[in-house]
Amino acid sequence: MNNFELEGFRFYTPTKVRFCETDANGHLSHLSSVIYMEQARCEYMNGLGLFFANSDGNLADKTFFLVSQSVEYKSQAHFNDNLDIYMKVSRIGTSSIETQYAIVKRENKQLVSFATSTGVYVDVHTQSGTPLPEDLASRIEQFEASFLGQQQ
Repeated sequence: MNNFELEGFRFYTPTKVRFCETDANGHLSHLSSVIYMEQARCEYMNGLGLFFANSDGNLADKTFFLVSQSVEYKSQAHFNDNLDIYMKVSRIGTSSIETQYAIVKRENKQLVSFATSTGVYVDVHTQSGTPLPEDLASRIEQFEASFLGQQQ
């Protein structure tokens, strides 16, 4: 799985595996991979202005609920490995988006894990799905374009 193709992935966030994120076998815990993906998702949504709190720090009226996530583990990562967590939106629905993630070792572009998740845009007062913002696709394109040329 060396030199994983990152076609279509522009946004990423770096991290370094901490000792507490490894398991009894000495490699990155499966739970830590999911936490890394959540961190990337939060940073991505924050960049789109769709995080759960608005700029005043008050809870927003609408937010995303994670409704499904599937992870495939491809190789091991270990304590002190430098990783990049890539994320992209792969599908935009009426009230949901599908995202993909790739956790990659920075030094050799080896794929550690790959995941897909679905988030539903929810009105926090009614607790039901609500239509996505009409300008979401253009916001995603503009946000992701800001990462072109920054990949290592």
